[in-house]
Amino acid sequence: MNWFWKKKKQPSDEKGETSEKKKKRLKISELFYNNHFVMVFSVVCALILWFIMAATNTTERPWEITNVPVEVELSASAQEENLKVFDQSVTEATVSVTGNSIIVNRLTSADIKAVASLSPSGISTLSKGMMEYTLPLTPEKVTNQLSDYQLVSVYPKEVTVLVDKYKETSFDIESNIKYGFNDQYFYNTPTLSTDSVTISGPASSVSKVSRVVAEYSTDEVLTSTKVFQCKLVAYDENGAKVEDQYLEYSVKEVDATVSVFPRQTIELVPSAVNAPSVFAQSRMSVTPETIVVAGPEDALKNLSDITLDPVDFSAVNLSNTTFTKTVTLPAGFKNISNTWDVEVKVDLKDYSEKKLELMSKNITVKNQSDTQKVKVLTDSIQIDSVGPEAQVSQLTSDDVYAMLDMAGQTDVSGTVKMPIRVAFTDATGCWVYGKYTVSVLVEKK
Repeated sequence: MNWFWKKKKQPSDEKGETSEKKKKRLKISELFYNNHFVMVFSVVCALILWFIMAATNTTERPWEITNVPVEVELSASAQEENLKVFDQSVTEATVSVTGNSIIVNRLTSADIKAVASLSPSGISTLSKGMMEYTLPLTPEKVTNQLSDYQLVSVYPKEVTVLVDKYKETSFDIESNIKYGFNDQYFYNTPTLSTDSVTISGPASSVSKVSRVVAEYSTDEVLTSTKVFQCKLVAYDENGAKVEDQYLEYSVKEVDATVSVFPRQTIELVPSAVNAPSVFAQSRMSVTPETIVVAGPEDALKNLSDITLDPVDFSAVNLSNTTFTKTVTLPAGFKNISNTWDVEVKVDLKDYSEKKLELMSKNITVKNQSDTQKVKVLTDSIQIDSVGPEAQVSQLTSDDVYAMLDMAGQTDVSGTVKMPIRVAFTDATGCWVYGKYTVSVLVEKK
């Protein structure tokens, strides 16, 4: 039964404890009515406030501004020598300042800079050609808007710089594009999106560069036009790569286009002017007979032969049967054979020549204007005829006639030389060797 009575007493115990806590709280609040307690409490608060103020006092205790930019200023003499700083050991510093705490707390790294002055005197040349100089750093105020503070120190105290004369040089870009080949295709020389590049930097570094190459390599066999993005690589005069961190390129990459065309063998066909209509094409031969060309696939399907510039038969006789003609390709095609001049030969076997007289009575004038009176003054001309032996042997002067065409000659007057066109009657296989003119009197009616 003791446990029962103990439980019954618990509520009264809890109430006792609660009353005791209330009494304690009342006693703590009553302490502030005690003069001795108040005095001790005030001293403690004053000490705490003093420590806080001492910790934030920027009048005597320096305040550090971090991330202050380090600037290297070139003297006038350094600028005259075209010197430039290409590297420096530090780019930011920490500056200590003192002064009005309100002003100091507003300062940022943009309000201060750490400055080093560069003069060429005392600079030593390194083995690579760069110049090294160790310069003291001095803190400076950037603006005077916040002036109520003092600069105390800077860390680090010095900066080491690498200096050289500035130089830039332009180089033609070479291409070195490697890829797989197929003999049925023609691969044009790669064309670059940019033909040249300007490299700038330290003179000692730029001077190492001898040439610049756009490089790309793939095992793919190209069967169509491809564009590759190529990195530029600099080489020295010995063929070694120039890898210099201080070099700057106006462009670092270029596009290289490799044009790929199918190739095909094309026949070369001779042609003629001023030749008899019955002259056999088989009597004209071309050396070489074919060339290999490349071009767009669709256009290449429609190209089976190329007709050469015509041979003028007025220049063909038994002693002059070989002519050089230049191959002309349609636009967009490539001459893979690289054969541009070919030889056309005219076969005159069983042909002969004969000199004949052209009489003025056999010269006909046509297309003269109504206001013109034309009279041929030349009595006769000796002409050279060429043709099959059977026909030439039968020709006489009566078979020779000519035409004098006055079309477009309305302003001509007086005695002039005019070209004529000579032909033969009933000799379809013959032609005239040479060009002929006659003297003509042109009068107004």
